[in-house]
Amino acid sequence: MRQRRKLWKAPASVAFVVVIAAAAFAVGWRVSRQQSPASTAVTLAQHTDPKGLASSLSTETVDVFGGSMAHGWADPHDDSYLKRAFAARQQSTNTNYHIVDRTVDGGQADYFETEKPGLYESDLKTDKPQIVVLSWGLLNDMHAKSSLAVFDSAIHDQIAKALAVHAVVLLVTPPVTEASQKGDHPMQEVYIAHEIADAQAFHSKNVYVFDVYHQMEAYLKAHHQTWQNYYGDSWHPDAAGHALAGALLANDLVTAFGSGPIRFTS
Repeated sequence: MRQRRKLWKAPASVAFVVVIAAAAFAVGWRVSRQQSPASTAVTLAQHTDPKGLASSLSTETVDVFGGSMAHGWADPHDDSYLKRAFAARQQSTNTNYHIVDRTVDGGQADYFETEKPGLYESDLKTDKPQIVVLSWGLLNDMHAKSSLAVFDSAIHDQIAKALAVHAVVLLVTPPVTEASQKGDHPMQEVYIAHEIADAQAFHSKNVYVFDVYHQMEAYLKAHHQTWQNYYGDSWHPDAAGHALAGALLANDLVTAFGSGPIRFTS
């Protein structure tokens, strides 16, 4: 396993995370990649079930593709905004969500097309997901100066291949960070606009866009906060930032799917 970069700052306390997550609901991982699906798969909320209620619940497999932010960097338990959103949804629905973390630390959106061709298709074949989440952090793409043509092609290919295996696709923009709010902000807006347009171009009832980035911007403005309140390091939110972004996404999932399962529609 390749080594991770050292984080810049220790994450916030657990107590602070709980406070921020509660407030959010009130208003509404090229460095390493796990090789074994068994080691990356997590069924959320594993608990004692003396009455056998679990037998009446449906289970949906969720494949998560993205970079270190989608993995949960700067959270002490790698508990990303994506994992948090599905954990919250699981608590209020009759569906268990089996998260398979296929993220690539330091990866760009075209990782599966240029560096590891065939791996994305292999992951889909192995995991057989009902849901595919694409949530690239975008900063890696910007700093590698990936062309927008290559970026667009990668997003399009990943969505098309997920649809081909009858998975619902959720394109989720990343949380706010110091870098995306300062020097990288103009290009962040460009890449976000492109990936949203790429998804919407399918005109598919099985492709959903959840713009967490701009929702989080609006939340910070409304509460007189900035990225500094959720700083993990320059490129990642801390645990509280993951909690806030996860709460916003959880609300989006309720709005889009109610309390029912997330299923592909033919």
